[in-house]
Amino acid sequence: MQLALNRDGLRAHLAKVVPSLSSALSPQRNLEAVLAFVRRVARQRELVVEMTRREITAAHAGHGLGGLWVYVHPLIIVTTYLLIFGFVLGSRLNTGGSLPGDYPSYVLIGLVPWLMMQASLTRTTSALVGNANLVKQVVFPIEVLPVASFAAATIPYIPAFGMVLVYKLVVAGGWPWTIVLLPLALAMHVMLALGLAFILSGLTAFLRDLRELVAVFCVIAMYFTPAIYLPDWVPGPLRPLLYLNPFSYLTWVFQDVLFFGEIAHPVAWVVTAFLAFTVLGAGYRLFEKLKPYYGNVL
Repeated sequence: MQLALNRDGLRAHLAKVVPSLSSALSPQRNLEAVLAFVRRVARQRELVVEMTRREITAAHAGHGLGGLWVYVHPLIIVTTYLLIFGFVLGSRLNTGGSLPGDYPSYVLIGLVPWLMMQASLTRTTSALVGNANLVKQVVFPIEVLPVASFAAATIPYIPAFGMVLVYKLVVAGGWPWTIVLLPLALAMHVMLALGLAFILSGLTAFLRDLRELVAVFCVIAMYFTPAIYLPDWVPGPLRPLLYLNPFSYLTWVFQDVLFFGEIAHPVAWVVTAFLAFTVLGAGYRLFEKLKPYYGNVL
């Protein structure tokens, strides 16, 4: 009974700790938070690397191929999606002149960044809950846990992303000039994913059902992200859902860089940059404000 009362009290206090909209959007506070986060990670980089390595290898310890399975699974998933959506479905679609390149490369370029984000979202919700023993240690810097979970979820997709680049270079007509913007697109992707990692891992400590909600969202969001179709293909009544999905804009950024070869979606770049900076700053601030209470609920 006492535990339940404590949890209720903490949840009530949570509502007071969560920043207001004006505070969350404050550029100055978010800039200070982003800089503080960068300094913290720089100081704890060796611990981040070690925690990431442990998360990647732990699940397949003792297997014949060991940690290689971590990289094989994403490759199999991406290849399966490519075969189904890119070749089987693509062969039945009349894309005509609506695409400046082949449909399989369009699928790959939109799908792999989304799968990377999906893996990060589902994994980072358990960053604190799955390491409760470390969270309760006063001297342990728990900020590294969401970062390590993000890295462990994303690194296995590096070979799959490499497959996208190789396919585009060898099969789909080469890289466009906009590939020089790829580091910027990846930086925004990382910032957005890390900000969400701090928000989700912190809130899941109080609201365990959040893990299931995120898992359901990821399944649904994939089909409302323009990774396997053009927005014009979506019926009018459903099209607003496409633009309400924040991950649609990130997908358009990668498609501009690797597929369209031009800034075909300028609004997507502005929205993604704003979201990446704001979510990372506000997410890190929220995580820090909730820090005194994690030990009590885990």
